[in-house]
Amino acid sequence: MSTFLDSADGTKLHVVTTGDGDTDVLLAHGLAEHVGRYDHVARAWAARGCRVTVMELRGHGRSGGRRSHVDSWGQYVADVKAVAGSMRPGWRLFAHSMGGLVALDAVRDGLRPAKLALSNPLLGVRMRVPAWKTTAGRVLSRLIPSMALANELDPAGLSRDPAIGQAYAADPDVYKKVTARWYTEMTAAQARVLAEPNWPIPLAVFIGEADPITDPPTARAFAARAGAHVHAWADMRHEIVNEIGKEEVISVVGDWLLS
Repeated sequence: MSTFLDSADGTKLHVVTTGDGDTDVLLAHGLAEHVGRYDHVARAWAARGCRVTVMELRGHGRSGGRRSHVDSWGQYVADVKAVAGSMRPGWRLFAHSMGGLVALDAVRDGLRPAKLALSNPLLGVRMRVPAWKTTAGRVLSRLIPSMALANELDPAGLSRDPAIGQAYAADPDVYKKVTARWYTEMTAAQARVLAEPNWPIPLAVFIGEADPITDPPTARAFAARAGAHVHAWADMRHEIVNEIGKEEVISVVGDWLLS
């Protein structure tokens, strides 16, 4: 079922719900993604007796807002909270990459899922970003915050399955840029989350060690400080639920999330 919910500022958020089980699972995507990239995950967990809701953050997919832009990271946090308000007690949250950073910042701000599973969370960046672009992003965030710059993401880093990268590159609903303000808000959110000593909910971090986009050592260090469960696959890249062997990943994540 496809529908729209309102975020706190009235921005329309597109959500798709699969299944009618007794346990609610909310799924938050990564940068530039949309609900269609998680249909196979939703169907797999729905078959295990869940009601799975995949949301599109503002600026993504069919949701409202400027593409890959926020004035404040708190707008993303408000989006997750708005959709979480439709979940039943005992709901669980699965969040990938940028969605993981948003989810953790939301927990800092009072969100309380029964469990939070993170997939290669955006706590650090492994891919090389040119120094001039980093400097330009900080300056432009103050002067022209909505200026869009290429996000430097190489689709080949998503999965060892070349079809995944090819489909991503050709997908018209995948936006290939981020704005200057998005960049500075992202780095500020990373600093907040990595400095937070208190995580009052069960956490698990699922890692593709060969991820060339986010930084697995940073994710491991965070998990150790937070007392989180960790499960890693040595050869997998960034999108572990779209990797060769994704069936195992979806099953293992589901085992922890739904237990």
